[in-house]
This record gives sequence, structure tokens and C-alpha cells, in this order.
Amino acid sequence: MACCFPLPLICNFQSSETYGGHVPKERLDSWKDIAEYLERSLRTVQRWHAYHGLPVRHFRGTKGSVFAYTDEIDRWLISLSEETRVTPMDEREAIELRKKKSQELTASATQMWEARSEGNLQTISGLYRKAIDEDVSNPAALTGLANTMIFGAVNGVLDGSVAYLRAQEALRRLPAAAAESPEARCATAWLSMLYERNWRQAQAGFDQVLSRQPWSSFALSGRSLLYVVEGNLQQAGKCAWEAWKGSPLACSLGTLMCWVNYLAGDLEQALDLAVQVRAFGGCGTMTAAIEACCLLQVGTIAAQLKRLESIVGAYPESQLLQGLLGYAYVMTGKAGKAEEMLRDLENLSELKKKNHGYALALILLAMGDKQEAVKWLEASYEEGTVWSLAYRFDPLLVTLRDEPRFEVLARKSLPTVENGFPPKRPQLPANSVNVSIFGRV
Repeated sequence: MACCFPLPLICNFQSSETYGGHVPKERLDSWKDIAEYLERSLRTVQRWHAYHGLPVRHFRGTKGSVFAYTDEIDRWLISLSEETRVTPMDEREAIELRKKKSQELTASATQMWEARSEGNLQTISGLYRKAIDEDVSNPAALTGLANTMIFGAVNGVLDGSVAYLRAQEALRRLPAAAAESPEARCATAWLSMLYERNWRQAQAGFDQVLSRQPWSSFALSGRSLLYVVEGNLQQAGKCAWEAWKGSPLACSLGTLMCWVNYLAGDLEQALDLAVQVRAFGGCGTMTAAIEACCLLQVGTIAAQLKRLESIVGAYPESQLLQGLLGYAYVMTGKAGKAEEMLRDLENLSELKKKNHGYALALILLAMGDKQEAVKWLEASYEEGTVWSLAYRFDPLLVTLRDEPRFEVLARKSLPTVENGFPPKRPQLPANSVNVSIFGRV
């Protein structure tokens, strides 16, 4: 059986004539003193006592205060050293046990990934991280961690500039054979699209994955976003729908459907889908943000203001929703409230300001400062936010289309476009993405 105690600690006590240099029979009168003597944490020494017989005594039963004698602790450590010499650590067995634990953790995380949401993202990434700690070469855990980092950045939970680097590093650590797997290629395609803005490479990656795994919801949703970049909203809707059908518990895929309909100008359908996503308990900040975007263009903003405030109030930590509400405040003559929100956003760290550049830009645009708005849209683009994939179609940015600097920025998302913009609100053919989670309507 493998020894669970650090050999240097054992050896140091064995070689000391006074058992570690401490005076024999010295009494330690608390867990803290015992932990300091052993130079370990409280939890560690309590575990040693509970499972390995560390000699600790109790006053008035097991729930009373504790004490221990240093010479007894020293003799216990020496006995461990002797046991270690008799039963040497079987390193191969220990490695196999850790690999098995790593695989179990990975299986749990992967199962949760099928119902991924903003709410369970931290749990999923934590499981993958623990799996990697147990087995640093576990390809499924490394790929899974990369996917969670990408998903977190896309949904605004994580800062893109940090999350994409972590994803990239996780993929870099993959063994050569594992790097060719469909899962790894899918994650690489996402990074090509969002982090490197290499559209051709992203398309090749997604298409290759889908040729082998046509049911992959993560690949389908990535391909949907790439169709948004290309301006093909009909195909974007079809891919988003197929992705959602394949993983109906992943509410973020319903959110993608909402966004495609919003970009196509079908605000009624986008709002209806948002209601359905919320009804299944999967509404996150992205769904709420798309719902708010629609409300800014349905009827008058003044008539929708209370509902907007209610949505934002449900997600007080969302800078994106703060920006949308700030836009509404400016448009309804509440400039003072909007300026307060703008100051809060401007007081963020430089990293977070870039990641929430879209929110800053919306308030500044409503205030009439187009140049400053474009500056923050450029920052948002550089951070790889999902909103920057559709600047050309975004109804809230329509007043910027006569700005040369914005035109240059918008063209970055589709270098092959030579002249002008597509229609301000590209319409989808009838019934192309007019769907609910129960099927086409």
C-alpha cells in the first residue's frame, strides 16, 4: 500500500536525536499547536489522527479539547518510516488509482456538459480541473476544460482574453493523437473563430467534426455562429435548431436560437423563444440580454422600461444588461441614470472594460458619442465577444453604418464582402427558423 505521508517529514524526525529537535515530553494543547509542530494544516493532522492513529488525546471524550505529547508524535512518525521501508510505495498502483479517479471525475463533468448552462459552468470546469490534477495527460479532461473556458467566454461569464488563453493552453497539452480527435478539433475551431478570427480555418474545423459527428451540438452551435459571420442567417438558424434538438437540456442553445431570430428582425419569435427557455429554468444573462435587446425595439422604449428594469434587476452583476438599460434610460430622457451606469462601467478594470465594450458602446451611442462608441466596439471585437460576430446585422448599431471607422470594423467579420452592407435587417424565408422547442410552428 502506498504511504500517504511525505518522506522528507518522516526522515527528518528519524534522524534527529530529540525527535525533530524538540524537547521530549513537551505537551501541545490544541489542534493548532499540533499542526504547527508537524508543519501541516489543521485538516491534515485531524485526518491523520482519524485514519492513521496520530497520537492525540482528548479531554472529556471525543468532543472535548485535545492535547498531545511531542515525543509520542515523534515515535509515531518513526514507526511510519520503518513501515515505509518494509512496504515500499507501489508507484504503478498509485498512478493507476489516480488515473481511475481522473476518469471518474471526467465522466461526471462530461455528463453535466450535456446540460451546460451558466449556472453549472463552475462545477463542470472544477471537475475537469480536478481530473487534470489527478492525471495531467487525461485528454478528455483537457479538452473538456477547453470547452468550458470557451463556453464561459461566449456567454460572458468569463473574460475572453483570459478564458481563450486557458483553452488554448489546455489543447496545447494534449498528446498528439488526442489532438486529432473530433472533440479537440471542435474546440480548436471555436478558438479559430473567436480568438484568432481565422474564418477559413474555423469552417474547415467545424465541417470536419460534423462529417464525423453530425450530432455534435457544440460543433453545430459553432457552425451556426460562423454562418452568422458569413451573413447566412437562414443556415445559422437551421444549425442552431439542430444543435438544440440534439441537446435539449442545454438552454444556451435555445438562447442561440433567440439571437439568430433577433438578428433576422423576427423580434416576436425571439421573445417567444426566450419565454420558452425561461420556462425550462435555463434563462441566463445571455437570454435576458437578447430579450432586453428585443424590448428596446418593440413598441416604445418608455412602455417597456419597467419590464427592462425588472430583467436587469434579476441579474445585478451583468454589465451587459447594465449597458442595455443605460441605453434605454438615455432614449427615455433619464440621462442622469445612464451617466451613473456609464461611470460604473468605466470604473471596471481595463480587462473587464474591454470584455464589456459592447455595453459601454451602447450607452455612448445613445448619448450621441459615435467615435467613442466605435472605440469600445473595437475593444469588444479584440476580446472575441460573441456580439462582435454580428456588428453588421445588429439593429442597435444601425446608426453607426455611416461611420467609416465602424465600416472598417464591421468588414473584419467578413473580409470577402467588397461593397457596402447587407440589408439592415436580413429577413429569413418563411418558416426557416420559426421554431419552438416542440417543433416547427
